[in-house]
Amino acid sequence: MRMDAVEVMVHPEEVELTYEPILGAATFQVEGYMVHGRFRGESLTPFFFDDDVPLEYQLDIAKRMERMAAEQLRDEKQFVTFRCRSEWILEEGGEAFLAPLRELNFPLHRIYVTLQGKELVDVQHLARVVQYYRSSGVKIALDFAESTSIEDIMTIAPELLLVDLGTMVEKKTLSVTYPNMLQTMEYIASKLGAPLLYKSIDHVGQLRYAWQHGGRYYMGGLLGHEEEVPKHEIKGMSVLTQEIPSFFLHDQKRVNRLYELEFELHRRIGELVQSGKWSRDKKDEWLLYIASRLEDVFVRYYLTDETGFQTSANIYRNAEEWKVDNTFRGYNWSFRPYFIQTMAAMDVRGRGYLSEDYRDFSSNEVTRTFSYPLPDGMFLFADVSAEYLYQNRLLD
Repeated sequence: MRMDAVEVMVHPEEVELTYEPILGAATFQVEGYMVHGRFRGESLTPFFFDDDVPLEYQLDIAKRMERMAAEQLRDEKQFVTFRCRSEWILEEGGEAFLAPLRELNFPLHRIYVTLQGKELVDVQHLARVVQYYRSSGVKIALDFAESTSIEDIMTIAPELLLVDLGTMVEKKTLSVTYPNMLQTMEYIASKLGAPLLYKSIDHVGQLRYAWQHGGRYYMGGLLGHEEEVPKHEIKGMSVLTQEIPSFFLHDQKRVNRLYELEFELHRRIGELVQSGKWSRDKKDEWLLYIASRLEDVFVRYYLTDETGFQTSANIYRNAEEWKVDNTFRGYNWSFRPYFIQTMAAMDVRGRGYLSEDYRDFSSNEVTRTFSYPLPDGMFLFADVSAEYLYQNRLLD
């Protein structure tokens, strides 16, 4: 049943607040609260996003919620997030929404004004008001950051990014695009210097993803529900204490396996180089020679010089046979973001280098590339098969 907006406007005294706890990844403690509004037991969110409700009435209710929360949380230490429509803080140059907090002398440095990223309007004007808020000590958060354009995120430059994990399913059926989206959020957050808050965490799989992808703060039903009184001790504290060390140990073992694989591949290829078969003048023949001896690991090989020019054919496996493809001979790959890092790693470490995992553009499979410095200024690049990575639990 649709909320009766008129009833809300006529009976604002019936507006109530709940506080959803926000846990810190470093402390396992309640470090903040998100303020929610309710009216006769129902969420006020439909009221706030009903375009038939005049903006000034929405703002009046929002300001009422601010006053109620400020009075209840004044003596707490946690930060507070107030959800806000961008239209509200464009009123009176931003002062309309900020006024109740100023009047109550609430410490503004504890406040995140949380804009709905997918509902932003007049972003350039909004960015100027946001800057005014910052000068007052108020921080800006952006909710649904994963659904917001990168241009808008960078223009607003929030101090906190909220990512909603509510649509995430169990890992076994997870869309291949989801981890990529989370990696993008990690990257943007690092560029902004803004922590990530993952919300709607309802099961351990979501918590694991939040931890793996740089989440500094967590909230959701697995950790703690909305309460009429802000709670300092919640079940999520023990959930984090129990689960996060197991996440760490699992990932540490996986990283150990990757280092062990890197050393093993360096050893095996080194032995093949030392066998006397290497020849600068017969590069393709040498690649076919090592391919037959390393076919349990790799699916594609090629050579470059130190400046990125490919000096061999592509040797790749197709239908249990090794094929020779001359299409890319002479191409220069130095434009690829990882190339300089890979070359520097081999130079400084004096041995082979195993890349991060990535999705190959031609096969669309997840792979890692092993690189090895050869004699005569040549460098081997060999793509590890997805099957090998999965079998050795190097992608989970």
